[in-house]
Amino acid sequence: MDATVRNRAELDQEFYYRYIYDGGKLDKLSTYWSQHRDYPEGDPKSLHVFGGDSLTLKGRIPPGGGLRDRGLEAGMLRGKIPIEEGMFIEMRARLPRGVGTWPAFWLNGGVQNPDGTFSKLSWPPEIDIFEFFNWNGRPKSRIMECNIQTNGKPQAFGNPHNIFQNGKWEKNYPNKGFDTGVDCSEGFHVFALDWRKNEPIWLFDGKPIKQTYYEWNGSPAHVLITNQLGMMMPGTKISEMKPDEKNWDYVVDYVRIWKRQPL
Repeated sequence: MDATVRNRAELDQEFYYRYIYDGGKLDKLSTYWSQHRDYPEGDPKSLHVFGGDSLTLKGRIPPGGGLRDRGLEAGMLRGKIPIEEGMFIEMRARLPRGVGTWPAFWLNGGVQNPDGTFSKLSWPPEIDIFEFFNWNGRPKSRIMECNIQTNGKPQAFGNPHNIFQNGKWEKNYPNKGFDTGVDCSEGFHVFALDWRKNEPIWLFDGKPIKQTYYEWNGSPAHVLITNQLGMMMPGTKISEMKPDEKNWDYVVDYVRIWKRQPL
C-alpha cells in the first residue's frame, strides 16, 4: 500500500506537532530555546514544508525573535502510532548543522488515544535513537548520541548495560557518542532502532553500532522527530551560534516502522 505522505492533511493523520504533556500542547522543553509551531500549509512561516520527495522541519527566527529562549521556532513531529518492543523504527534524513543545533529522533513513553485521552505518562522510560549535540565549538552533525534514560534509578529499568559497541566512540561520551565519520548535514543517512525486548539495537546506515540491556517499564511509546535549537544545560557553550536559518533545515525522506511477526 502506498504510504507516502504528500501534504499537510495526510501528515495530520499520522502526527501531532507538540509534546504529549499539557494535554498534548507542550511547545518546548526547558533545555533548549526554540518553540514548536504548526502554521497552515502554504503559510510563509510554515515549519513543516513539503518538497518533491521530502518533508523539511524548518528552524526560523520569527519577527521580534533572536538567539535566546523562546526567540526561535522549529518544526517537530510526534507520531500517533503506539510503538512497542518488537518493532523496528527507521528514518532517512539530512540533519541541520551549526553550533547550537540539536536534532533528535527518540522514543518517549505514553500514547494519546484517538478520543483525546492519554495513557499513563511517566518519564522515564526513554530511548534516544539519536541526538546530535552541536555545542562547544562543534558545528558538524557527526557525533551520534545513542542514549537511554533512567533518571538516576537504573534498578527500575533492569540496571542498563551495554551488550556490544561497534565502531569509534567519542572519548568524552564512551557509552553514547558514536563517531559516524561523516557530517550528517551534508547528505542523507539512515538511523534505526531494532527494539528487541529488553535489548534494543541501534543502527547507522544499516550497520549495528550498539546494543544495550534496558527494560522499558512504562506505557507504549511514541516516536518524536524534533528540530531543537539553542541549548540550556550545564557546561554547554554556544556563543559561536549564528542566526543562519539555511543551516537549520531537518530534512526527512521517510519514516518507516515495522512490527516483527511471532515465529
